[in-house]
Amino acid sequence: MKAASETDALRKRLALLAQGRSQSEIARKTGTSVANVNRYLKGTRMSAEFCAALVKGLGVNPAWLLAGEGTPFVSDITAGTASMAGNLLELVEAMNAVSQMRLGALTGKHHLGVLRGLNDALTTYETLRKRLNEQSAPIFSQLLADIERAMSKFETVRAADLLKAAEQVARLCDEPALKHKLLELQAQHMFFGSRHAEALEYQRRIMLEPLTRGAIIDEAGCRTIARFVLTLHTLNRLPEALKVCEASLVLLGPERAHFQGYGMLEFLFGRINAEVGELLAGLEIMTRAMPREGPNRDVALRLWITPHLLRAGLLRPQDALAFGENIGPKAVMLLQYACWLEDADYLKRVCDFALDERHERLGDLVRPALLGPYLLRAIQRKDRAAPREFAAVAAQAPEGVREHPDIFLCQIWRCIGDRKQAAAHFDTAQSRIAAMTSDIFIDLLIMGTHHRNALWLAEKNERYQAAAERARAFFREYESRGFVCFRDVG
Repeated sequence: MKAASETDALRKRLALLAQGRSQSEIARKTGTSVANVNRYLKGTRMSAEFCAALVKGLGVNPAWLLAGEGTPFVSDITAGTASMAGNLLELVEAMNAVSQMRLGALTGKHHLGVLRGLNDALTTYETLRKRLNEQSAPIFSQLLADIERAMSKFETVRAADLLKAAEQVARLCDEPALKHKLLELQAQHMFFGSRHAEALEYQRRIMLEPLTRGAIIDEAGCRTIARFVLTLHTLNRLPEALKVCEASLVLLGPERAHFQGYGMLEFLFGRINAEVGELLAGLEIMTRAMPREGPNRDVALRLWITPHLLRAGLLRPQDALAFGENIGPKAVMLLQYACWLEDADYLKRVCDFALDERHERLGDLVRPALLGPYLLRAIQRKDRAAPREFAAVAAQAPEGVREHPDIFLCQIWRCIGDRKQAAAHFDTAQSRIAAMTSDIFIDLLIMGTHHRNALWLAEKNERYQAAAERARAFFREYESRGFVCFRDVG
């Protein structure tokens, strides 16, 4: 079974090589027949001679061909690797002296000779390690530059292959700056691939590494911390994000307030404060930290301050539609608020505004975009197919978009008027919320929708009276904190 799987893996790697060249070219460069190449591509076990010919004739990386490690071609790794192989062999031979020593010999008659041998072996090791570092550093640096170029062109598969090679070379290189850069690129690649939890762990290491060396946080460090905070935010870990922001601003101190990254962190601090409930204080911080002029000021105002102006009743929903360009993040923000309002006319206007041809992928990316059209059908036509279709689409959405679908399914059934279906989804949502850890924060509009569902269910069912009391307390508390959008709901 293992042999079959290895043959299949080799066949797949040969198929990748054949994508960029004809079978006749492969046959010519490997000294075999086209018929043999065709048989290998169809699954016939490859001979060792043919594998060797691929390495010699096409420049294939043997580690990639046999084990899937590294990049497909030797040329993808900068020249100089061969000289490192010789040093590695010397390194192994030098350390054999250590492995052959018995610790008991250190106390015996010939201990001085043994210690001299150990010293010679370690000196050889240190010399070779230095030489390996000198030879691997330029290769490592070139690989990192290639990865950056691949990622800037969104060539994620090539970037992934190059990252594997860089991880191997990093084991031979002792340059802290290059290893730090590799961590940043690994985190960036994971974030782009929506592997946010993995990206977070890399970003945590990136952020803490300079602090463990006693380094002062510089401009680049500010941006690193800001990226870490944004990843925490993406994972809804707002309490931790808030603490990181606050601690970082204290560490930086007012003397570094001129850093652009400082302003980013301060703005994030205000934004997260507003999102966790300190609405007016958060708005004040965001306004203070907002860029004074330029496109970044417009983006901050339209996209990140506007949602909170709506929640605070400082901007009318109809005015928000005309406020700035129709760009993706703004559409998401307006859809979320329109779904909270449940006003059919306004929701239709926002759906028409947001879900046009310019945002054809929006529904695949964000929760409010998924919900809007189905909620509109429920409000306008009491369409009982809407919740089923919403559930099917939400199940196919990326991780993160699938959060709390039962809250929205309950909302759709409530707007249709089906208490039995709404109650079933409310119970599921309530169980999931109760099981959540304290480090995860649910957006207040989403929690508001859940509590509004509870109030509606409690009108005809005594079982939901306790949930309704919690809902009233929620709306009273947050209205007192400046959330005008919750007024008169409870």
